[in-house]
Amino acid sequence: MSSPTLTLNDLIRTRLEEIAEDAWLSHRVMGVTAGNGRLLEFGSAAVRERWYCQGDHGNGLCGESLLTATQASTLLGMVADDDPVPDPVIPAVEIELLNPDVGGFLLDVLFHFSDVAAEFRKAQG
Repeated sequence: MSSPTLTLNDLIRTRLEEIAEDAWLSHRVMGVTAGNGRLLEFGSAAVRERWYCQGDHGNGLCGESLLTATQASTLLGMVADDDPVPDPVIPAVEIELLNPDVGGFLLDVLFHFSDVAAEFRKAQG
């Protein structure tokens, strides 16, 4: 009798499920299923929504899109992605995300779309 085979894909899928569950329990952050996200854009740059907030920041359920640092940098036209939103009104959420560039999971942050939009307006003068 052989034991079930555990593949790398199974481990990655399990870790992604754990991260999504923790994001929900700790921050009320929900993942968006592939292909179902809205297209978020400023000027000529656009990114697809991957996360959204269901937390209550004092005004009821939020419902805003959340952007990774890389996505925020893309919309803000920044070459480097170090701290694209230095002073967010709503605190950024730290989360571990799968990063295909390094072939593993890395700590990242999620910014509310309104904070990225405010940073965009500030940069436009």
